[in-house]
Amino acid sequence: MSNYKLFALLFLVGCSTSDKQTQDVHQYDGPTIPPTQIQLTKAQSAQANIEIGRPSQRALSDVLETAAEMSIDKTNTATVSAFSDGIITQLFAHLNQTVSKGTTLATIQKPDLVDLQQQYLENQNKLEYLKAEFERYRSLKEADATATKNFLKAETDWRSAETTQKSLAAKLRQFQIDPSRLTDDKIITEIALKAPISGTISKVLVNVGTALTPGTPIYELADYKQLHPVLYVFEKDLFNIKKGQQVELSMPGNPQNTLQATIYNIERLVDPERKSIKVHARFNSNIPEQLAVGSYLEAKIRIENKKEAMALPKEAVVREDQTNYIFLLEKEMETTQYFRKIKVKTGATDSNYIEIIPEEPVAENAKIVLKGAYYISAQGAGLSAEE
Repeated sequence: MSNYKLFALLFLVGCSTSDKQTQDVHQYDGPTIPPTQIQLTKAQSAQANIEIGRPSQRALSDVLETAAEMSIDKTNTATVSAFSDGIITQLFAHLNQTVSKGTTLATIQKPDLVDLQQQYLENQNKLEYLKAEFERYRSLKEADATATKNFLKAETDWRSAETTQKSLAAKLRQFQIDPSRLTDDKIITEIALKAPISGTISKVLVNVGTALTPGTPIYELADYKQLHPVLYVFEKDLFNIKKGQQVELSMPGNPQNTLQATIYNIERLVDPERKSIKVHARFNSNIPEQLAVGSYLEAKIRIENKKEAMALPKEAVVREDQTNYIFLLEKEMETTQYFRKIKVKTGATDSNYIEIIPEEPVAENAKIVLKGAYYISAQGAGLSAEE
């Protein structure tokens, strides 16, 4: 090999080595933290009161997860409608006002109401005269054939007027007018509309001056004390459902705040839209004011068969993007802790613990975050978490 070729070969080897060293220097950025690993200082862990422990085997009930919707039965709602034509003169109740049964909600001016009362009073006077005539001819009929004929006519007129009077009295009662108290000096010109149930005004549908026809809705009421969750259960799961079972409910995205309820009614009709059965439950405590008709909840129905399962406190499981996670303490340095989140599925539950089914093996002696998991989740997302 000539000196020239040897020099060229040494030059190429030298350049390759120099380039590799340069590339290695540029690629080294210190220790790499996996994307599923979160680093906290021990000071942060202490501030967040993070507790570490091990999973335990507990006897838990199976749960059936389903959706729920807040509802009120039709028997606990009412529509206040005009039962006659007229014009709204006053509205006494406003939106979200609580009223008692029998409370006057509005008044309607009805022009021909005066005519009805006039007919009743005139017929009442006529009735007294016809009755007197009937009594007079009854006393004379045995002595005179003509009187008998007059008696029969007087009886017919009196009975007819009496029927008319009862009919007019019934019409007056429909307008909340007491016929026994009606006099020439107490003619009523307005109709009072009263609340048919106790509840809260959920809708005001007219304003003062509105011209009404029979059946025009004016108010809608709902008894929010009867607000309850309706669970939607598929037919295949119906045999696991019975009255008296406990239900745990939570708002979507806020699983740590739960509400307890008890099943009290199971419908026998399949909902055609959802292809499921409606199951009704009552809250075990007072109904939160934040809940409204139509609100959606996540529900877990507790099935009564107990089983041994790997369990953690409920606050140890966090939900991110519709997926459940727990955090393992993977490594601990002098001032730093390294946590790794792993996916889990959840199963049976009780008031404090929940079954976890990890999607990867977890050792029996694994160190798992029991308290403060949401703080770690927030730090992993780059958020500012506060206790």
